[in-house]
Amino acid sequence: MKLSTRSRYGLRAVCYLAENEDKGYIPVSEISEKLNLSENYLEQLVRLLKKENIVESSRGPKGGYKLTKNPDEVTAGEVIRVLEGDWNITGCYPDGHCEDKCNAYFAFYKIDEAINDTIDSITLNEIINNKVEVEK
Repeated sequence: MKLSTRSRYGLRAVCYLAENEDKGYIPVSEISEKLNLSENYLEQLVRLLKKENIVESSRGPKGGYKLTKNPDEVTAGEVIRVLEGDWNITGCYPDGHCEDKCNAYFAFYKIDEAINDTIDSITLNEIINNKVEVEK
């Protein structure tokens, strides 16, 4: 089980904007270069984030994207839902309702609830201030 490329790239991009919010608007080309991500794909993702008011844009030589809110006010859950839709990891009840309520329903429900509660509790500020060194 893992996040899609769309969510991973989108979350990385908004974290870059949060880390560099003092710079103002940041061009997608800079985000792409610094994070080593496809510029075209990133442009598609930030457009979706703009449509849902997570980021705003400005045109021109000093244009680009920036967050619409303080990094303390944006959660990982908000970003992921913009890019993925409603988050239901088990896939058992995509619309939130289960007609059969099989024996495993309780477990599926609790798993989804725990994941959603967790991603909704993590702000961009927490992400950018709690870097973890990953061993390769």
